[in-house]
Amino acid sequence: MTDSFVDRAEASMGAIERVLKGLPLVREYNDKELRREADRRLRQLLAAELEQEKQRLYVLQKQLLRGGGLAWMDDADGAIQRLQTLIDRIKTASYGYAGLFAAVKIEGEQLDALHRFDLALAERAREINEGIGQMEAAAASRDALGPAIEAVNATVTELHRLFDKRGQAIVDPAHLAGAPLLGTTDAVVEDEE
Repeated sequence: MTDSFVDRAEASMGAIERVLKGLPLVREYNDKELRREADRRLRQLLAAELEQEKQRLYVLQKQLLRGGGLAWMDDADGAIQRLQTLIDRIKTASYGYAGLFAAVKIEGEQLDALHRFDLALAERAREINEGIGQMEAAAASRDALGPAIEAVNATVTELHRLFDKRGQAIVDPAHLAGAPLLGTTDAVVEDEE
């Protein structure tokens, strides 16, 4: 998935951009810009997917309200608000830019690690989809709705915690130096306990 974003960005380059990309300093700069663009697109895609999940929560909240589930409104609204905050954080996240004379340089390896981090976050965000599915099933049967809402809230809270680690990585790029590509997000962001 990482390469597909970068490959699409390279394919959309014009002839002059391709010629300039061949120059050593320009090539390094362009490669970093392509990585940043790939990561930005990934985060846009993740934010759009989470927006869809938020819409599912709105629909579920309306169903609960119509079906007499007033007791669950605050919990469902809390999940919606936390999810919206996460979406906003993802949309506005820094993309690893460091100017020519910046005190801290973000190198290609750190950009790659940052992108891998965002990919792993996207993988973990799928848990929200599953949790909302469980909420929908619980709302339909009126069974275990409270624990289902709590599980979604816990998942969103965990994604916030993980995203906090991303912010630390921008300040300290070495924080992501050994981040794996996908799967075990726990390996991507180690607790500092």
